Amino acid sequence: MTYARARLWLGISGVGLIVLLSLFAIILDWPNRVFNNFSPDLKSDALGLVWIVMLYTAIHIPLDYIGGYWLPCHFSRQCLMFPFFASQYIRGLVVQGAFLIASSLILLQMGRLGGMPAVLILLALLMVSMIERQDWIARLVAGLKVSGSEMMEGRQVVMLSGMDTGFSGGFSGLPGRERYIIPTLWKRMLPSRVLNLEVLRRSAGLTTGSRLRGLLLAVIFNLSGFYLSSFLPGAGVTTLAELFTTALGFTLWSFLGLLVLPTISRFGVYELDQFVRSAGMTESDFALTVRELDQLQDDEPSRSVGVETVFHPVPSVESRIKSFQTGKEHFGAWNAARYALYLSWPCLGFLNRAVHCNVGRPELWVMLPVD
Repeated sequence: MTYARARLWLGISGVGLIVLLSLFAIILDWPNRVFNNFSPDLKSDALGLVWIVMLYTAIHIPLDYIGGYWLPCHFSRQCLMFPFFASQYIRGLVVQGAFLIASSLILLQMGRLGGMPAVLILLALLMVSMIERQDWIARLVAGLKVSGSEMMEGRQVVMLSGMDTGFSGGFSGLPGRERYIIPTLWKRMLPSRVLNLEVLRRSAGLTTGSRLRGLLLAVIFNLSGFYLSSFLPGAGVTTLAELFTTALGFTLWSFLGLLVLPTISRFGVYELDQFVRSAGMTESDFALTVRELDQLQDDEPSRSVGVETVFHPVPSVESRIKSFQTGKEHFGAWNAARYALYLSWPCLGFLNRAVHCNVGRPELWVMLPVD
């Protein structure tokens, strides 16, 4: 059992547990049984949402402890002192919990005033805000620090420092306002040539439009899922019980996304790889880059086809090198699967931090690992 495979099994277990609990809660009409007598006012809504978030947290604590502390220590990966892990974890819980409660309170008010159309508009605006301020939210949740800003290959790059070697940055900002986010650790550990090549490759996400397609797909997927979930028996957006039922249905929809969106995301990775190949990146430089970065992640250079197809939106090193060698063109949506998880926060999607890559790792709750 490798570290990567242990994380995968933890993710499968956590996602499976939450999906089953959500399914049973819908079948048993549990939200209406619990919140049927709650009056539709701000105080009752707030108390009920605090209770929901606390229940969500209680279910997650064992998973987060295993994924964020026990597994890294057991496999000698990144064993933080427990007080440091606990303080960072509690900070993440408080910030995310406050976001969930605040956004849900606003959704309920909008639902009572304007119904589902108003709620969908609000959800879209919240997701747009989360895209624009993704780096700021990541800093707020996990205490990441800005360690510098510089030009690389003619591009503005912001360095964020943290403790988790799995933090891989990405982009922050709406299309046309993107900020390149690079981990400070990469600056210290990676050869300058590797770092420059990765910045060049990241820029291909903008040039090809793959990042934009990933964002649009994630937003549309989440809005569609929330809307469809509101048609479940007892679901809606005007009472706490209705909203909770809708959130449980949306969690099942998110599970569907975990099955279908990774393939589109992998195509987005291959698309960027082929772009830099056509721009002149050599196979040896490409192989060096993806191998160095994989070692900072879960260090799993090869996987079976079945495991990769179902569970991994980022292809393995072996798959990427083979694709690079063939030169086959791809068309995808970069990071769509993991953008959908991050942007599911205002929809009360309960799977957003249960997947294998970020369970128990607050630094990866907002900016999930990218290629």
